Amino acid sequence: MSDSSSISAALDRPVILINGMGSNFDSLWRRNGWVDKLEAAGRTVIGVDLPGHGASKDAAGRDAADLLLDEAAKHGSVDAIGFSAGAWALLLAASEQPDLFERIAVLAAADAVMTGGMHSAAMNQPLIDSLRSSEPSDNPMVNLLRAVIADAGNDPEAIADYLAASKRFVTVEGLGLITANALVIDGSADGAGQSELVATTIPKAEHVTLDGADHFEIPTLAKCLDVAVSFVTND
Repeated sequence: MSDSSSISAALDRPVILINGMGSNFDSLWRRNGWVDKLEAAGRTVIGVDLPGHGASKDAAGRDAADLLLDEAAKHGSVDAIGFSAGAWALLLAASEQPDLFERIAVLAAADAVMTGGMHSAAMNQPLIDSLRSSEPSDNPMVNLLRAVIADAGNDPEAIADYLAASKRFVTVEGLGLITANALVIDGSADGAGQSELVATTIPKAEHVTLDGADHFEIPTLAKCLDVAVSFVTND
């Protein structure tokens, strides 16, 4: 395929963006400049909100990977970017139907979420209970997530329902099935840790660590935006 044909094929592929816990397409991606930068590069942007979030508020019982797969299947081939819980949903989707994904960027997909079972409903039960309560909390993570939810205009009950719902999760073996060109971005100050296992297991992955970046800061940083968009647009 010629360079011009490759560019044309890339421009024909939409870019799906999927948010992390508590936020939504507008509060995370649009507000932080991702939509504008991708559209300026000639790409069509499609937002997929996590179940229980934003436009997917009423889909709290669905699996996030299925929402991605449903959207990707409409187009035959897509590029995609996911943050945190959205990154894990993207990795699962790309492992289950690799042919649908050409280039993916995953932000803040810390190994410990997978290896330590941090994604399970049992591990999330204290957070679920806090989101369903109006009582003040002395847990910094609960208060941070509540602030993210309020800032995005999301419903804490719907997000709690999503956290409590049964869902699939990608395995190490599944990561090895991903055929997309992948960019794995983490932050050196992310309390959940880095993404070394993720980056080394995906066959065609590049790994970028943002010095000093904590978990929720990663998608707000100009360097993250520039690196991810350049990768997805193949500049």
